[in-house]
Amino acid sequence: MLDELKISQVAGYVLSKEDEQTMSILKLMKLLYFIDRASLVEYGCPISYDSMVAMRFGMVLSNTYDLASGTIKSEPNGWESWVSDKENHNVSLKRQDVNIESFDELSEADIEIIDKVWQQYGNKNQWELADMQHDPKICPEWKDPQGSSMPVSYHDIFISIGLDKETASSLSQEIDKRNAINLALNA
Repeated sequence: MLDELKISQVAGYVLSKEDEQTMSILKLMKLLYFIDRASLVEYGCPISYDSMVAMRFGMVLSNTYDLASGTIKSEPNGWESWVSDKENHNVSLKRQDVNIESFDELSEADIEIIDKVWQQYGNKNQWELADMQHDPKICPEWKDPQGSSMPVSYHDIFISIGLDKETASSLSQEIDKRNAINLALNA
C-alpha cells in the first residue's frame, strides 16, 4: 500500500536537487523506481511500499504514476502539495524554501538512499534512465509488457539482485504483511 506522504516527500527531495527544481515526469518516475529498488537492495524493504510495474519505457511505481497523472486524488499534504501539475511533460517542486527539515516523513536512511541514487543517476536524462531500466545487467526484473503494463513483484527484484528463493520469499512476505496491516487500518 502506497505511503503517499512519504513518496511525495521523496519526489520533492529529488526535485529540490535539480538545478531548476524542474524535470521531466518520466525522469522523476524512473528515479523514484530506482530509489525504491535501492532501498530493497540495501534494507530489504521499499521506501514507498507502492506496487511496481513494467511499462513500455521501463519500470514505474504504479500508484505514484497515477498520482502524477492525476488519475487518483492526492491526500492532504500529499503529492499535489509537493509536485506541480504536469506541464509539457515536466513537473517541478511546488514548495518554496525547502530544507532538510521540510522532509519530516523521510528517515536518515531514506535520505541516504535518495542521495546515492541521485549521485548515480541524477545526471541522466529520462531516455537514458529508461534504457538503463531495459538493461538486464541493471534491472534484470524488467520484462517487455508488450505495450501494456506488467506487475513486477518484490520477490522478482530480490531474486534479480541475487538473493536465494527462501530469503526473497521471506522478505516479500514481510512487505505483504505490512501492506495488509496498513490496508486494514486504513479501511
